[in-house]
Amino acid sequence: MSQVTRSTVLRLFGPGEARVTGVLKAAAAGGCPGLNLLMRDGEYAVCVNARAETGAAAQVLCNTWEEHFKKEFGPAVFGTGETGLAEAALEALAGADKLFVAADVATGALLEEKLAGQELAGTVYDFGGQSYAHPKKAGRVRPDAKLEKKYPGDPVQQAAGQARAALETAGADWAVLWRPAEGCDPAFVLVCSKKNVWFKALPACGQPGPLAAGWLLDMLRRMALNLSMEEGVERFAYGRPAPELAAPILEPMGPVQPAAAPRPAPGPAPQAEKNTPLAPDEALNGKAQLLFSDEAPLPQETPGKTKQRTRWGRVFGFAVLVAAVAAGVWLWLWLGGRPAENDLGDVGYGTADYDTAARDYLLQAQAKNSGVAGYLALPKLPGALVYGAAAPVATAPQSGGTVSAAEDTAVRLSGAVRPGQPQANLLLTCPAAAMKALSGLDQQDTLAANSGFTLYTADGAYRYKIAGVFYWDPAETGEAAFDLYGLQDLANYQDYLNFVLGMKARSIYAMPANVQDGDSFATLVADTAAADGRKLVITGRMVRENEAAILFGKQIERADAPLMPLAVYQGKGESLPSLEILDQYWMNWYVTGGATSNEVQEEAGMPDEDRPLDELPPGGGGGEEGEPTADPSATPNPSETPGPSPTPKPSPTPTGSGAPAATATPEPTAEPTPEPTQAPSSGTITVTMNGVRQEMDLVECLAMVARNELGPNAPYEAYKAQIVATHSWILNQGGAPSVSGLEPNENIRNAAREVANQLLTYGGSVAFTPYFASAAFGTNSSQEVWGGARPYLVNVESPYDKDYASNWQNTRTYYKAEVVARAQDRLGVDLNAYSDNPEDWFGDIQKNSSGYVTSMRLGTATISGRDLREKVLNNVNGKTLRSAAFDISYDAGAEAFNITTYGYGHGCGLSQYGAWGYAANGWGYADILAHYFPGTTLESR
Repeated sequence: MSQVTRSTVLRLFGPGEARVTGVLKAAAAGGCPGLNLLMRDGEYAVCVNARAETGAAAQVLCNTWEEHFKKEFGPAVFGTGETGLAEAALEALAGADKLFVAADVATGALLEEKLAGQELAGTVYDFGGQSYAHPKKAGRVRPDAKLEKKYPGDPVQQAAGQARAALETAGADWAVLWRPAEGCDPAFVLVCSKKNVWFKALPACGQPGPLAAGWLLDMLRRMALNLSMEEGVERFAYGRPAPELAAPILEPMGPVQPAAAPRPAPGPAPQAEKNTPLAPDEALNGKAQLLFSDEAPLPQETPGKTKQRTRWGRVFGFAVLVAAVAAGVWLWLWLGGRPAENDLGDVGYGTADYDTAARDYLLQAQAKNSGVAGYLALPKLPGALVYGAAAPVATAPQSGGTVSAAEDTAVRLSGAVRPGQPQANLLLTCPAAAMKALSGLDQQDTLAANSGFTLYTADGAYRYKIAGVFYWDPAETGEAAFDLYGLQDLANYQDYLNFVLGMKARSIYAMPANVQDGDSFATLVADTAAADGRKLVITGRMVRENEAAILFGKQIERADAPLMPLAVYQGKGESLPSLEILDQYWMNWYVTGGATSNEVQEEAGMPDEDRPLDELPPGGGGGEEGEPTADPSATPNPSETPGPSPTPKPSPTPTGSGAPAATATPEPTAEPTPEPTQAPSSGTITVTMNGVRQEMDLVECLAMVARNELGPNAPYEAYKAQIVATHSWILNQGGAPSVSGLEPNENIRNAAREVANQLLTYGGSVAFTPYFASAAFGTNSSQEVWGGARPYLVNVESPYDKDYASNWQNTRTYYKAEVVARAQDRLGVDLNAYSDNPEDWFGDIQKNSSGYVTSMRLGTATISGRDLREKVLNNVNGKTLRSAAFDISYDAGAEAFNITTYGYGHGCGLSQYGAWGYAANGWGYADILAHYFPGTTLESR
């Protein structure tokens, strides 16, 4: 079959050559196809070429690796395709409405060579017209005499003074300057604002000019987009001492060899065909080399059943992941459980004795019937023998009697996939006659007690953690159909993505078991009592090597509006949700590793300064101004906290974490469809929605985020508070910040229409308005989370969270060995050497008024509660503390620490459950915002 080739090119600037080639080596060893690298003067072009049966499949592979490299290189990535550094820098400056000037003729000539002919150059750069080349103003552009006197002979200070003079003379935002190497002083570049100076010492090289121009443009680009600087760029306050000027060492250019011991690929993805290395363009014509061989055998088409190729099958083709169970030592959360069958004796599931008994039972059964392939066991449900696809079924291993396989009374393997096969999905059909109890796994309590299973075969025990549970209609056709039987061999990476994303989109529960490239799955297909013939599908992800086999049944939550079989929507007279939005949402979930909005905000950080209103684009991203529903001319004064009312608690869960919210039932419920509220046009806004940078309708964007954060049934005023906070946060961040969204209902759209043109401001700037799921006993200040003070981000009370939030109080268990390993790895602290008594390891805990730990001791190290949550005990075998408000106790018998947290998220800004409670008890959105952001003003734009 003919193959289709697709390619993608990623452009970046700044990282050292060793770092770039190291990342590319790891990617090549991990299966990245057709990898090429072009480099010159600090700028790199990374090219991925892939081929597959269809253009869409090849493009998905390219896109996946492109996102991987973007994550690896972060702010260093400035564009894709033919986008050059100069073009990217000018677009960023124009978007931020910034003007820069050069401070002398040499720097101007350097930049003019790069910027000549660029369409946007004249809008952001004066080409010397108002600075060094101006007939009258040029004389003012000279070093600052006071700085020369204060720091005699310091070339950085002299250059900073001259750049500051150019900035003031031209009325620009930033000024730039390049100083060639002189004597013992290396060459350097700097960018100066009114308050600060950024400078970068340059290595000695044959062509210092182009390298200097690249660094100046990249520094300007990052400043315009509020991105962090590359390593080696120093910053100091104007007029204060500058860091020591020392020349970095230029790494020698040498041949790059493929990794000697490649790690297992993230699944046998379609390999790249041999292709011609990317031809250098005019900007990258110096050092081009093919880094890694792209000659590899292509996967052959497997004969057999043709897979369905419906749109949804292509995008989300994939069965629900049923969770894997413990490996080796008994670390299960359930002790002493045993199958209802008495064949294995009175032993506990997950123990070594159970494994021995299960294998013995299996061998006895196989001696009676060669068609027996394995034994399927769950912690609290009856187990069952597993048969080959057409093997006769023994009525009982002891009797040797058989019945016809056509009677469908046995658990059977389906397809040719082997247990434990990487990047594959082993399918087992489980009729009610064989395992009727499996149909109960759509109930949360039953699933929590059975969130993993083990398949015993003659080759060994394969343990799985359940990753998804969903309803499936085998007879369904159309764009949302799911080709479960066609998605077993997932060696093709497109099939792998179809399976994983399709399963996650359909799962009626948010499972704690994560998924990554190269995983192996087993899927159980069980009968249900539904008259429409739908099945209950349980997909398990096999426990990885060196992964603890602990199951986290208590962490399971109901998913927010999972994709159901078409018959469910038709029965309710509803239409399918937007498959395109779900596609983007779950692809972003997979690429980011399930990053929550709380994590995105914490990583994005708080800008050094709030963004002035006069720097916003026309309408501030909100288009034409609309009339607010409440008077925004002054900050409202919230009334006293109202007493609790009989308003029932919400069933959905606000997802300030970005995780799917809870719903009352696994099936979608009918929603009211109110008439759309008429409002003035609100314009557009640029964001990275569900991983895709795009210019969106402002109302739809804000409504999608509110739907994702608060679920489908929050109080109306809570939606409005969330929408204003979201809008303000996006504009305060600048650029195209990352947000996640789901398709909203008309009620949420109406709320967005009412307040889309409103922002929270403070002192003439857009306020920084973070949000999170639920507070502990009040909120955190910005100083306690990001280290910078905002007068409107202080500790305030939040009394409703514990009443309205699900899992407001949550306990995580960390075993002694886990804490010892993390303390050594992350802090360099040897806890065993510190004390023989683990109760002494944690101490000196100090908390703020809201219950968040501001300081504590772990062995000899002094850290904050946030450090413990995000840096020390984050993602320990799937466990992460839900907040930095916690109490710690030690269980000597279990040799484990129990850490009980309160609330969920970073705790600064708007508490979503707190807003829910206030709204349910009579407060309007303006009161809610004034409470959580005291001193701000609600303005219309």
